[in-house]
Amino acid sequence: MAQTTISKSVFSEVGRILAIGDVHGNYAGLKRILTETGIVDKRGHWRARDTHLVQLGDILGRGGEPGKIFRLLRRLEQEAPEFGSRVHILLGNHEAMSISGLLVYNTLEEFQDLADESWLDDGAKRKGPDKAAELAAEKRAAARPLDAKYGKRLEMLGAREFRAALSPFGKVGSWLLGHDSAVSINGHLFVHGGLNRAHGCMPLETLNDRVRNELSDDGAPGMTRANVLRRDGPQWNREYTLKPDDGRKAELHEVLDYHRCRRMVVGHTPTSVIDPARAGRILPLYGDKLWCIDTGIGKTYGAHLSALSLERGALTPIYF
Repeated sequence: MAQTTISKSVFSEVGRILAIGDVHGNYAGLKRILTETGIVDKRGHWRARDTHLVQLGDILGRGGEPGKIFRLLRRLEQEAPEFGSRVHILLGNHEAMSISGLLVYNTLEEFQDLADESWLDDGAKRKGPDKAAELAAEKRAAARPLDAKYGKRLEMLGAREFRAALSPFGKVGSWLLGHDSAVSINGHLFVHGGLNRAHGCMPLETLNDRVRNELSDDGAPGMTRANVLRRDGPQWNREYTLKPDDGRKAELHEVLDYHRCRRMVVGHTPTSVIDPARAGRILPLYGDKLWCIDTGIGKTYGAHLSALSLERGALTPIYF
């Protein structure tokens, strides 16, 4: 049975970990990964015991069916504890941008996929005070102005409703804000982009709360987004993957030592960009200390399905 130690963001004694990188709306691809790795049964319900599933963020962005993925993962979150298991959905840069109202990389396909208001409650009808509160929040979010230049066009495409759903008080955004940016499991540090010295040498609970506050309209007065939208922040950091040198290696070791972790596992940067000769493959860097698992699962990137299994101290890339 998995046990929580030190903080709610640090876990130990977990039998198996399965990490999945950026999916960018590839619902069918994600279901195949979960089924063939034994996480879910043929009906899509959780079946794995003593297992932590880590999805490293960027569920949405660049097309696909993110609403269906959110709905699936939310249900699996609820089912996993019955098996002594847990689901970790980390916030990527595309979640951060969408919650912040930046729809730079979102598409009509995504807008339409999230148009179904029942996605979050798995088909149940909303009623009573909860429905009234949620509808009021959605109305508030929808009132936020769209980009002046493209506002009318985006409104016609359904962007206003999408933005409302992903806002901090929308039906998707409020749920996402209940999740972390980084977690430690069995001595492995999981984060979407990467943790450098400036953002990584602090307790994970502190970091996760800071990101949530920065993304939330209910953050402290005068709060600046010092973490979440910075190019070197946990959602965006590509220093380790695109600018490797001895200084980065030393910094990586410093962050890992701070958290008493052996390795860092990241997504965000497609491995085809890191090493074009190994496109679609999971890449270990810095002598096995950094594992890059964004192989391009999204259809935009070629639908290279993969996962990283961590069990009994062994790390095993899996491809489909």
